[in-house]
Amino acid sequence: MTAEKPRRTRLTVVVLSVLLGLSACSADPVTETGSTTTAAVNPYEAQRRLGVEDLLRRWADAVRSNDVVALEKTIDPAASPEFLRSEMRRAANLASVPLADWGYELVDEPEVPVPSSVATPLNAADVWAPSVVLRYAVTGPDTTPTRRPVALVLAKRDDEWRIVSDTEIAGVERTTWRGPWDFGPMIARSVSTAGGTSVVLGHPDQLLLVDRVASELPSAVDAVSDFYGDGWSRAALIFTSGSVEEFAASAGAGTAGTDVAAVSVSDSVVPGQTVTGQRVVFSPAAQDRLTDMTTRSVLRHELTHVAARAATVDGSPTWVLEGFADYSGYRGSGADFGRVAPTLSRVVTEGGAPTVFPEDSDFSAGGVRSTLAYESAWSVFAFAAAQFGEPALRSLYAQLATGPKTASEVDSGLRSVTGMSTGEFLQAWGAWVLRQSS
Repeated sequence: MTAEKPRRTRLTVVVLSVLLGLSACSADPVTETGSTTTAAVNPYEAQRRLGVEDLLRRWADAVRSNDVVALEKTIDPAASPEFLRSEMRRAANLASVPLADWGYELVDEPEVPVPSSVATPLNAADVWAPSVVLRYAVTGPDTTPTRRPVALVLAKRDDEWRIVSDTEIAGVERTTWRGPWDFGPMIARSVSTAGGTSVVLGHPDQLLLVDRVASELPSAVDAVSDFYGDGWSRAALIFTSGSVEEFAASAGAGTAGTDVAAVSVSDSVVPGQTVTGQRVVFSPAAQDRLTDMTTRSVLRHELTHVAARAATVDGSPTWVLEGFADYSGYRGSGADFGRVAPTLSRVVTEGGAPTVFPEDSDFSAGGVRSTLAYESAWSVFAFAAAQFGEPALRSLYAQLATGPKTASEVDSGLRSVTGMSTGEFLQAWGAWVLRQSS
């Protein structure tokens, strides 16, 4: 199971608008493979696996129950004192999180030898760096657990396995995913929404944003369902990040340092199965930069990505994905064209009507070019809604969000929904934008 490309919301705020866009970055990947069967099982390997599985169970139980004494017993004497302290902090922070599941699992992958520079100083009977994943679920929004990688070095002494570290080491190709609980004390808000219980997780210094998002969640879920339909969970898990490092851990390394307000992420989509690992992640700058209205628009935008995730294929045209979600985000806001798309209005007033759809590269270019791409994508769907109605809008998304599209495939999708060729649609859209901008 690998994490999918996150959908994200840019944080540029102009008057009452927030530019909403798509990231090409990925969250830390997790690969889940089934158990392998061999003709003969090495007795020592089987015994080692049983011993480590017992250690992982005891570790998970100690962390989840915040049992410091039990936790200490899982840590190797040669481990850094800071490692034990970080484990204790994580356990204490998790006590505030409503967990439905928390465990660690061995994953069958080719073994990676531990470098002698790491193993020899431990002076242990055996040293192992197995492939392990954290399995966790939050009560309410997570009907199925998600899994994230953990890079462990384990040592065996006196027939008992213990943990030496959970950080990456040179020569061992393992990574450790860090959750919000690894970045400080947690606060949680459980909110009743149409599909059950939604949860907002954050830190005490983000109380304002946590409470603002929690208060908006029920109406946001209802608004997205009113637009997209009820065929999704109608419950959500929201993270509010307290630092750039935390945002990168939850939303993907490519978001670090970017002008982004929020991102939606998920595990890989398997047709016919429930999408797992869906989270909306707000950036550390969101609390200070977003107003009540822009928080509402950003949340509805990201929840639209959540609702549509099972029907969305990565690589689809960015203007389709982001224009659709942007339309949903601003739908019913009362904001006029100039407030939502001030840059587009200015450019059109000075230079004339747009004649092409934004390219994927425009969205990541930065500056005015990116701003114009986001606003243009929104305006395409705002025009389609005004001209053909919202049912046509959803049909157009269903036609064009199914993966990469050639120019002829875009033309075919437009013709089937609107009856217009690409050229005719672009001309009509451009004329509409020009009228709105005057």
